Amino acid sequence: MALAELYTQYNRVWIPDNEEVWQSAEITKNYKAGDHFLHVQLEDGTELNYPVDPAALPPLRNPDILVGENDLTALSYLHEPAVLHNLKVRFVESKLIYTYSGIILVAINPYKQLPIYGDAIIHAYSGQNMGDMDPHIFAVAEEAYKQMARNNKNQSIVVSGESGAGKTVSARYTMRYFATVSKSSSNAHVEDKVLASNPITEAVGNAKTTRNDNSSRFGKYTEISFDQSYQIIGANMRTYLLEKSRVVFQSENERNYHIFYQLCASAMQPEFKHLKLGSAEEFNYTRMGGSTVIEGVDDRANMVETKKTFALLGLKGNFQMDVFKILAAILHLGNVEITAVGDERSSISLEDKHLNIFCELLDLNCEKMAQWLCHRKIITTSDTVIKPMTRAQAVNARDALAKKIYSHVFDFIVESINCALQFHGKQHTFIGVLDIYGFETFDVNSFEQFCINYANEKLQQQFNLHVFKLEQEEYMKEDIPWTLIDFYDNQPVIDLIEAKMGILELLDEECLLPHGTDENWLQKLYNNFVNKNVLFEKPRMSNTSFIIQHFADKVEYKCEGFLEKNRDTVHEVLTEILKESKFRLCANFFQDNPVSISPFSSTINIKSARPVLKSPNKQLRMTVGSKFRNSLSLLMVTLSATTPHYVRCIKPNDEKLPFEFDSKRVAQQLRACGVLETIRISAQSYPSRWTYIEFFSRYSILMSQQELSINDKKQICKIVLQRLIQDRNQYQFGRTKIFFRAGQVAYLEKLRSDKLRHACIMIQKSVRGWLQRKKFLHIKQAAIIIQQYFRGQRTVRQAITARTLKQTWAAIIIQKYCRGYLVRRVCQLIHVAAVTIQAYTRGFLARKKYQKVLKEHKAVILQKYARAWLARRRFQNIRRFVLNIQLSYRVQRLQKKIEEQSRENHGLLERLTNLASTHMNDMDTIQKLELDLGKLTAQKRTYEEKGKKFKEDSEQKILKLENQNKELQEQKETLEIKLQEKTDEMKEKMDDLMKQLFSEVQKEENQRMILEKNFQNQKQDYEKEIELLKGEIKILKEEKTQLQHQIQQEIVIQDGLKMEVGQLTKQARKIPELQKEIELLQTQKLDVEKQAQSQKRELREKMSEVTKQLLESYDFEHIRSRLSMEDLEHLNEDGELWFAYEGLKKATRVLESHFQSQKEIYEKEIEGLSFKVEHLSQDINHLQKLFREENDINDGIRLEVSRLTSENLVIPDLKQQVSELENKKSDLENRLHEQTVKLKDMSNRLHYELEGDRTQRRTNEEQNEIDTKERLKVTTQEIEGLRNGLLQDEIQDEVKSKIKQETTRLTVENMDLEEKLDMKDRIIKKLEDQIKTLTKTIEKTEAHVPTLSKEYIGMMEYKKEDEERIIQNLILAINLKSTPGT
Repeated sequence: MALAELYTQYNRVWIPDNEEVWQSAEITKNYKAGDHFLHVQLEDGTELNYPVDPAALPPLRNPDILVGENDLTALSYLHEPAVLHNLKVRFVESKLIYTYSGIILVAINPYKQLPIYGDAIIHAYSGQNMGDMDPHIFAVAEEAYKQMARNNKNQSIVVSGESGAGKTVSARYTMRYFATVSKSSSNAHVEDKVLASNPITEAVGNAKTTRNDNSSRFGKYTEISFDQSYQIIGANMRTYLLEKSRVVFQSENERNYHIFYQLCASAMQPEFKHLKLGSAEEFNYTRMGGSTVIEGVDDRANMVETKKTFALLGLKGNFQMDVFKILAAILHLGNVEITAVGDERSSISLEDKHLNIFCELLDLNCEKMAQWLCHRKIITTSDTVIKPMTRAQAVNARDALAKKIYSHVFDFIVESINCALQFHGKQHTFIGVLDIYGFETFDVNSFEQFCINYANEKLQQQFNLHVFKLEQEEYMKEDIPWTLIDFYDNQPVIDLIEAKMGILELLDEECLLPHGTDENWLQKLYNNFVNKNVLFEKPRMSNTSFIIQHFADKVEYKCEGFLEKNRDTVHEVLTEILKESKFRLCANFFQDNPVSISPFSSTINIKSARPVLKSPNKQLRMTVGSKFRNSLSLLMVTLSATTPHYVRCIKPNDEKLPFEFDSKRVAQQLRACGVLETIRISAQSYPSRWTYIEFFSRYSILMSQQELSINDKKQICKIVLQRLIQDRNQYQFGRTKIFFRAGQVAYLEKLRSDKLRHACIMIQKSVRGWLQRKKFLHIKQAAIIIQQYFRGQRTVRQAITARTLKQTWAAIIIQKYCRGYLVRRVCQLIHVAAVTIQAYTRGFLARKKYQKVLKEHKAVILQKYARAWLARRRFQNIRRFVLNIQLSYRVQRLQKKIEEQSRENHGLLERLTNLASTHMNDMDTIQKLELDLGKLTAQKRTYEEKGKKFKEDSEQKILKLENQNKELQEQKETLEIKLQEKTDEMKEKMDDLMKQLFSEVQKEENQRMILEKNFQNQKQDYEKEIELLKGEIKILKEEKTQLQHQIQQEIVIQDGLKMEVGQLTKQARKIPELQKEIELLQTQKLDVEKQAQSQKRELREKMSEVTKQLLESYDFEHIRSRLSMEDLEHLNEDGELWFAYEGLKKATRVLESHFQSQKEIYEKEIEGLSFKVEHLSQDINHLQKLFREENDINDGIRLEVSRLTSENLVIPDLKQQVSELENKKSDLENRLHEQTVKLKDMSNRLHYELEGDRTQRRTNEEQNEIDTKERLKVTTQEIEGLRNGLLQDEIQDEVKSKIKQETTRLTVENMDLEEKLDMKDRIIKKLEDQIKTLTKTIEKTEAHVPTLSKEYIGMMEYKKEDEERIIQNLILAINLKSTPGT
């Protein structure tokens, strides 16, 4: 079928438009082959005769069903307007930012936060096929992850686009998807570290431009490594072509890198004050663009986030502060003032504030830096020349140094991130995410744009080859004959740039020349390529530019600055100064052999596929262009070895408005990023592909009944296509799909719409005919009815006379009266029957209602009292339960307090042992230090002896030299006498001899001077060593004084403890008042006294043993002999306090064992009390059971009364039963009386028992007080014996303080026990109160039960009229039998 046949009426086409690029128009008249005009109507209604070329008709518009497709390759007509319209519909109308274009994901920046990136969305796309869900960046990431896991092959995701198109965000989301899906089970948090690398690289590598507030100014390839279980184990990052010129220059409304503004915003924080920074407006490198603030961005908060991500990667404070120091130094370097001195010189003041800060931060020589920023050193073969620089040259040198330092810092940070993301073990597979700049063209294009567009040429070539390969694989899989597709090959442009004698090689060659210039290089390009290479042009109006025809567009480059940016050199003198920096990080940046060298401006170790040749000459350094070419070739090798996935980011408008679509800008980017080229390659073969099932379901309307009767749907599709499209070359049958040429699906859609239009016309024809027939029949029926009534009226008028009218009137009157009589008679009968029925029914209903009301009233009263009784019962049960819980809880609290007291005692023991060990360690260190002092003094003496010997030797040598000088002088005098006597002829010879003698004397004097200097140097060295030894001795003395201070501090602490003991003794006076209550508990058992007496004996025996051990272990005579007045001053140093301290430790251990035994006694007493509490609770339960029995009896009485009342209504002879019940009542009352008497006896007995316990407790407390006093007396006597043995006042004070501490601890324990006993007394009092309340309630019930009201004495005899009143009184009488409290 010819393409011209599709240009028929009602079809739509695209015509070019200056504003919208393409405009839609509808064909109003069929187009015939050979016509030069196409009659169309625009969307605004204007008709137009559009001139056309019969060989190139305007592109057709796709059917509406295909508009808004997820995949652009699914469109029937694949061309630029169709793609542009489909993207616009999805973006503007459907608010969808992602669209597939074959293997490419087109992502349009919405300039708005969308809720489509949460964890729920990630889990929704996880495990899904790429076409099953809507297009998304997560779908591409899932496809890459799935292919890696399925094929065990490395993958790559290439994200490209203009600045501001959303590349960085897209790359970040892909990495976040991998981190979420492949979450590892380990605690290393590798995924968080991989994600944390993004904020750091954005801070140091991103900046605000006129197009984007967060523009990446470098390329980045992040290689995420996976293990065999496909979980992230690490990552590696490569960077490409950092824009270093931004450090020293920013255009209007642009900013420097974010990290500088973050530092300036945090300048006033304490950790950054030593950097001496200020606001961003104070520095030349940050205020140049005139825009230091980004709307909606908080630089200080971002600084906190940057520090957090540094810390998450393990790069702690020292690393961060070193980096921040270098960055702050760059800002200060930019503020260094360079003043012009004449036309050819410049200078920097040594008092320049920022220069001094720069040198201080980097630890550099300020004078050298000030000199060599304004001078150059030119080294020739014969000499070195120092040449001054002009102010412009000095500023360039300063800026070059700043750029060099920043590039090193950037590389160092990237290398550190890679080190933090390193992994141990073997990498199984990886997925690389390439975030790289797209094709760029500006008003002024320089070296950076040239390198960026060169990289995009290489990527486009690799992309074209990959698309071509995928097309071929698709055709082979479906067994479609493969035909060679013609596609744009950009190899000539790549050869123009990188081939031998290409642009880059000529640039490197010019950079090697000492006097190379941009103009000379440009002239070489003109000579080599103008009129020889079609892709290279010379501008007509410029001699400083050249034009290259790239795959996307022509770009004009200005040659100015190409050589300087390619060289990227700094004067060697400045690098030498930085090498000498004492700041290690800065010095390492400029070493000749750094630790790791990267060929792509990032210090990362990379396993290259082919070796890179290293230049043996230091002068022949690699240029930026050659480095970039090598890193780009390495990237191409990596991408070729992986399966790539492409994401093309599109910027919809330059104003950053949300969901605004600028067709011109989008079309320009679609041409540049290769989307249209992909579509063109697809369109050349079979772009539309339908499965057999899709084709059958869509186009079954075009099939005949005979074709539909075939069972094989695949065969049906083949037969239908052969019938509908005669040209077999327009389609191909694959295994699972049908492949169509461009326009064939639109033709089938046209046939389908024609068939549907014809069917619609048939349906409309039939429906309209049916409606007209229905309307005709309705009108016909109405006409017949009108005729019928009209004819009947006419016949009636003709037949009626006066006589017939009178007869009929008389008959009607007779009928009226007769019928009225009959009806009145029947009505009277019905009325009488109805009244009687109503009377009986109303009476029946009234009686029934009365009985119902009566029963309801009785039931309500019964329910009221029953519910009240149940509520009271429930309340009493809850109250009992709460009391039991309270009792158990208080017992548990007592047990917990006892456990805490034991823990505190254990802690005090540990503390005493720790103090003893620390004291021993201190004594050992003092002894060691004394030994070291002795050694040092011995060494000092040896050095002094050596110095004396050396002095004596040197003095002897000097004496010998002086003797020699005297002898020479004597010889000289004799020679002078001989010379005077000789003749004039011998004068010349004598002069020669004199000269020789003088030279020898000078030599000897020089030797003597050298020896003296050596002697002085050695003397100075010895003096320095002596000073060092003195300093060490001072340090040792200081340490000794510190130890003495510590011992004094311990003494002060002990004094403080003494003061606390005094305060506690004051408080202990209150103890007797509290001990009176404790005595009540201690009188419970006699066994406690026996145990206390036995413990006393054991304690006395132990104390006597301890004192004996102390007396035996301590030699008093030896101490007295040693304790002189001088020794008392150094008592702590000699270690004699240690013996007293050990004795105190032993005494405290004995006391602690005593207190533990006393604690066990108290625990036994508490167990006895708890047993008594349990006994009381059992008694209370018994009383509660009795109370429940009483309630049950009352319930039985109530039931009996209700039963009697019901029987009283029926049988009048129940008086005997009532009397029997009254007898039962009296019996029950007697029982209740007996139980109350028993309860009173029990309560009295409990009261007496409690009083006996209290008296026993008091006696026990008194005895315990006496025992404790006796113990204290014994201990004081023993300590007095020790005090008589030890003469030192300090030791006696310590012994007293220990005794006071122990006494305070005893008093505290006694107070705790008293509090516990108080709690138990309170519980017993509460139980007594409960017993009293129970007895009172029982007495009340006894008071209420026997009373009966006199009203009901004759209740068995009543009249019928008094029935209601009697029932009411019976119900109300239940109140008198209920329990009190209602």
